[in-house]
Order: sequence, then structure tokens, then C-alpha cells
Amino acid sequence: ALKQRAASSNTFSMSRLFHYQSRTSILSEETQTWRNLLQMKEVESQIYPNVWARDDGWRSVYWSDEACIALVREHFPSFLPVYENFSHNIQRVDSCRYLILYQYGGVYADTDISFHSNATTLEQLLPRGVGLVESPYRYNEHWQNSLMSATVARHPFWKLVVDIMTERRDSEAVLTSTGPSMIGDAVQRWERRRHNAVDEHFDYGVHTLPCELFQRLPSGDWDTTLLNILGREILARAIPMKGCGVYANGMCEITRHRGRASWANVGGTLV
Repeated sequence: ALKQRAASSNTFSMSRLFHYQSRTSILSEETQTWRNLLQMKEVESQIYPNVWARDDGWRSVYWSDEACIALVREHFPSFLPVYENFSHNIQRVDSCRYLILYQYGGVYADTDISFHSNATTLEQLLPRGVGLVESPYRYNEHWQNSLMSATVARHPFWKLVVDIMTERRDSEAVLTSTGPSMIGDAVQRWERRRHNAVDEHFDYGVHTLPCELFQRLPSGDWDTTLLNILGREILARAIPMKGCGVYANGMCEITRHRGRASWANVGGTLV
């Protein structure tokens, strides 16, 4: 079931690859926590096309815009015209992370998400199949694409995601074309199809990474644009969040998210 909690009895078989995207290879403070607490042995992150998992622990993979388009050209050529013609760069950023998890599996996290546990706990909590972080908001979106996992490469869920992005290729609406609302539509389509399909990967479902474990937000740390103030401050107070809006005391939380949504409008530019 989609709303099932991450299974503590999960048999861990995924590629131990931690993926992050940025305009610079310099690690954010939050990304550095993943490198430290997962005890990654490499000084530098792997860079496409030199990406591989190893049996002796986690490895980080840095994805620049150049690496993303190279990935699309080599492994997803039919999607290249869609990718190149998106109206906003954030749509390319969004779509790249889905393709990364399809091609390699592993864990993807935005650079404003910090890690507060250890490799053993993380591996026990990640569900078999696809994991999508639960949104802390009670409206607008059920999941976000800021933190995602895939214990198997080439999971067919990501094909549905690519299909929907292709269908909405001419849309400038980020949330519904490549962002969290699109992910919600993909989940609904997945649920309809899985009841009528015979595919070994359907045993590896699509699951929720619960917000009380994976989606800790700092109180009051919001975007200051008018629409976000209205939607994230005023309405968030009138319609309370799901109980994961304030940092905990360090107990039982796996990750913290400093961001507000999966994208923001800064000076008229979507980033």
C-alpha cells in the first residue's frame, strides 16, 4: 500500500549510490551530512559517466546540468527533445532526478536536506521498490520529489513518470508537468496499472517515506514571496501540517528539509 510506512524488515539490495544535483560541485552543509554519516570513503563524488556502485559502502554522485543532459542523450534519446524544450530549467532538473533513479537506483536528496542517522538505519527503513517522501502539507501535494529512493534500477514506475512528462511537455506549470503534482498523478496511474499487469517489478511497490521521519522542516523558514507567504504561512496555520513541521530533538528523525517546496520563484525565475 502506498501509505505503508517504510519497512524495518526490508532486505537491502539497492545500489548504495547517493545522488545530488547542484550548479557547483562544492557540497552544501546539508549534503555533507550524508557524506559523513554514510561514511563514504571517496574524497570526491563520482561524476557521470563514471558512476558505479560498490560492495564496500556508499558512494556519492554529483549531477551537474551538463551531466544530466549527457545522461539523457546516451540513455534516453527519445526524451531528449522534451528535455531540451522545457520552458524552465527546473523542469530539466526535476526530470533528471527521475532518470537517475531509473538508470542507477539509489537515493536522491536535494542539497537542502540533511541526514541525521546512519547507514544501517537508513537501509532498514527504505522500502523495497520506490520511495517518495511525503509532503508535510495537507493540501496541494501528497508527495515531493526532494527525497526519493529506488532499491532496484529500471523500475517501471519511472517510465510512467516519463510518459506523463512527455504528455505535458508544452506546459509551463512546474508542479503539474515535472514536480510534485505530476508525481501524484504518476502514482495514481501506477496504482491503476499494477492491478492489471504481470511484472516482477510490481512486487517492488511505490511507497511513502513518512514525513515524521524524513521531512522535518524548520518552523518559520519559508520563502518570502507573496504567494508562498499566503500558501505556506497563513494557510499552513489555518490548515495544520501533518505533525512534521518543526525539528524534533534529534530522536526518530532521519532527515531534515530546510526548504519549503520543491521549487521556488525567485525574482521571476523558477529555481
